[in-house]
Amino acid sequence: MTYPRPNSDHYFNYDMYNNTFGIHQDVQNHQLSGHPYFRANIPFAQSSGTSHSMEFVPTHIPRPNRDRSSTLFFRVDNEWNSLSVPLGECIQPNGGLRLKDPREIMFQTLNRTHSPYLKIIIAWPGYNTVEYPIEIGTIAAPITRAQLARQIAYAFSMFVNSCNDGNFTRTQSSHLWKVGGRDGIMFHQMHLSEFWNIEGNAWCASIGVLRNT
Repeated sequence: MTYPRPNSDHYFNYDMYNNTFGIHQDVQNHQLSGHPYFRANIPFAQSSGTSHSMEFVPTHIPRPNRDRSSTLFFRVDNEWNSLSVPLGECIQPNGGLRLKDPREIMFQTLNRTHSPYLKIIIAWPGYNTVEYPIEIGTIAAPITRAQLARQIAYAFSMFVNSCNDGNFTRTQSSHLWKVGGRDGIMFHQMHLSEFWNIEGNAWCASIGVLRNT
């Protein structure tokens, strides 16, 4: 599977990437609709006075737009130094109560008549890559920042659930980025910082993980 990079003659070969870092797996819409994560809200962690540090998940997917012209940012409103929003809040109705500019229209220049979907690529260290669909709405009802944040959160909740169920096989023995289980990273630790275009309709999210210190 190879996608053309916009405004370039170069191509990013997903087949080569997946042979190196894991087998790419597509998750279709009908596989998501009946899942319990799409029928119930997920509580997010409350502050308990414990000291935490944020560590961003590394990804080997190249970032073609180094000027971040094709990057969407997710921040907590009224916090001048905010760099991310908890996914546990994003998955709530309307993207939670603290998301900055929740009603802002996303992908305003995108042609929604061609395809109503994007795909989010999750290339988590130590796991096979996986992609999930992101519905971007119609011309009459385009997607907002809050709706996009919620769909991204759904994708990662599905990823965590699949790791918990043993559906996604770990490709590395390191426990640093292990997801799920008693000793792995949980959904409520994940924070959404950026959503950026890889190429074509493929996008990737920058995720921070809140760790106890």
